[in-house]
Amino acid sequence: MGVLYKYMKKEHAKLLVEQGSLRIGTLYEFRDEEKHGQEIGDNKEGTKSTYMGVDQACWSTANQPEFTKSFFKLAEGATVNISGITLEKPQTSPDFYIYCTTYEFDESAMRDFGYDSCVAIEQPENFFKCISKSLKHKGLYQGSHKCKYQPRRMPHDFDSGVHPALIKENEYSYQKEVRSIWSPTKDNIQPIIIKSKKIKKYCRIISSL
Repeated sequence: MGVLYKYMKKEHAKLLVEQGSLRIGTLYEFRDEEKHGQEIGDNKEGTKSTYMGVDQACWSTANQPEFTKSFFKLAEGATVNISGITLEKPQTSPDFYIYCTTYEFDESAMRDFGYDSCVAIEQPENFFKCISKSLKHKGLYQGSHKCKYQPRRMPHDFDSGVHPALIKENEYSYQKEVRSIWSPTKDNIQPIIIKSKKIKKYCRIISSL
């Protein structure tokens, strides 16, 4: 994994590089657009859906599309005629602990987020090991993944299987976001402040307005 970048308020950047203090958010908290603004917030965060339009179809057990089998099951020898409907399958991610970064520094994006500092995470693997150690009784590390920029609602035959926690709409593609994810050991999680003395040596401030 190459260098990652974290946009932050100046005071929070100093807390990270000087004291090893940082905030781990949650997936669901980003649904609060009023709190986070449109650049960060998304009321559909952690969701996706796939659909199939059906018009003048006649199905039996021999030719029923796989996608439709979660909606209804045909008995042996039965047929069904369907026309003018759309079958849609919504998916919702469970809540996760999330630490968002980007794989490419962009000062204009940093400004759009409302931040005035950027921290370079020069050894991401070690950085996230420190976080995982601090979260060891609260969450299990599930890796760091680039977000996939695509519509949340897709035709079923175009679905690439991307987890809903990693989907963002195309308009946000300039953010080049990487999400580091920890699955919680308990329900109803909240953002948490952690402190790790070792984490300081894996990051530094590279830009401050």
